[in-house]
Amino acid sequence: MGKIMFCIAAFVAAAPGLASAQNAPPATQPTTSRMDRIEQRMNELEQKYQSDLKARDAEIERLKSELANRPQPSATSQPALGGGPEDIDKTTEEMLKDIQSREAPPPTLRLPASFNPDIAVIGDFAGNVSSDHADPARNRFDFRELELDFRAAVDPRATAVVILPIDREVSDPLFFNPAARDGHVDTSIDIEEAYLDLHDFGVPNLTAKLGRFHLRFGRWNLLHLHMWPTVDNAFVVQSFLGPESLVDSGISFSYVIPPRLIGGQYVEADVEVVSGEGDSADPVLNNDAFVSSPAINLHLLWNHDLAPNLNFEWGGSFLYGHHNADNHQYADLVGTDFTLMHTDPLGRFNNQLFQAELIYGNVDQHVADPQHSVGAFLLAQEQLNRDWYAGMRLDWTKDAVDEHKEVYGVSPYVTWYWSEFLMFRVEYQHKWGSLPTEDTVYFQCDFVFGAHPPHPYWAAR
Repeated sequence: MGKIMFCIAAFVAAAPGLASAQNAPPATQPTTSRMDRIEQRMNELEQKYQSDLKARDAEIERLKSELANRPQPSATSQPALGGGPEDIDKTTEEMLKDIQSREAPPPTLRLPASFNPDIAVIGDFAGNVSSDHADPARNRFDFRELELDFRAAVDPRATAVVILPIDREVSDPLFFNPAARDGHVDTSIDIEEAYLDLHDFGVPNLTAKLGRFHLRFGRWNLLHLHMWPTVDNAFVVQSFLGPESLVDSGISFSYVIPPRLIGGQYVEADVEVVSGEGDSADPVLNNDAFVSSPAINLHLLWNHDLAPNLNFEWGGSFLYGHHNADNHQYADLVGTDFTLMHTDPLGRFNNQLFQAELIYGNVDQHVADPQHSVGAFLLAQEQLNRDWYAGMRLDWTKDAVDEHKEVYGVSPYVTWYWSEFLMFRVEYQHKWGSLPTEDTVYFQCDFVFGAHPPHPYWAAR
């Protein structure tokens, strides 16, 4: 590279002489004399170039030596800044906090493309073959649900979520009564969830939901139909919270207790005040908004890593409300749930999941006629590789509004994810109890297109 620069410089220096020589009249001196002068000039330029390189290298070495011999500042030589690095960091942090406290909240900036929310379309197709030929919800295939999921940030501190399911279903109560069978196929659109998620409104660790949402009762009730690990709903959830989930309108507060106050643990407390109207299909809360006092739901969660690859979660729930439109009929539910998740330390998707949930209910079926029912489920699941899951769910529950009825179930299943957006599942179920024994094979196919909604953390996807 140095030689090239030297040649270029020599040519530039010699070019004027060459040009004048070309335009001048025929020289009287020999041509060799002119060439000697050019060669001499080139030698002078090369010597100057080499001299400049040596001077540059000498300056670099001098600067390196000066930097190496410069004394390093010590912690005791900074009394004016607080005495040491820790004091400097603390002072800097306090200054930043003071500056931030004086700043106004940033305006909501939205690019043209962000005016459109994130949209997902989730389809759920399912069918079954059963030994029960009296139940119209058996031995049929249908598109159970098409769910429209809209999410968007409406403010730097708030996100809006709207979920609209389009259902096509036949009534399928857990405690089926052949005398009340109804094979009508009902197609409807509903507002399953529509709420504003306030994730920062001035109180550290406190968030809120305002609108219509899944109540934070247990772990399973938060899941939408396509997020269940099995084709059908857990029996105890059907008995106490409804065919799919317990949803209501109101406000929900969630507070994470600062870990420094509780020994580094993660503890979250939820308080929800809702209308308490429930839905006509819900067995416990189905007031149709004719009650004079709201329902209150409380939930406490503790999440802890028992080992680097073993996470444990415990939750406790309490729900107080009214049963039916008569304000003298009460409904109290108490629940507890456990989740144990083991992940493969080598990242080979060899993960195990254990879940359990128990619900006890004190529900007035009639005035002064409380029903004391209880139910539970246990689920164990093994992730075989990235795309295959195998598991089993054990169920037992009493009827929430009739403590004399109970049902048991054993449901092994296999799930195959073609990708994040396409899933197939097969489940076998043996059910017995107060009802005739039933054997059913379920099939399910779910697909998603658009913005992918988040999986539960324990789904290991």
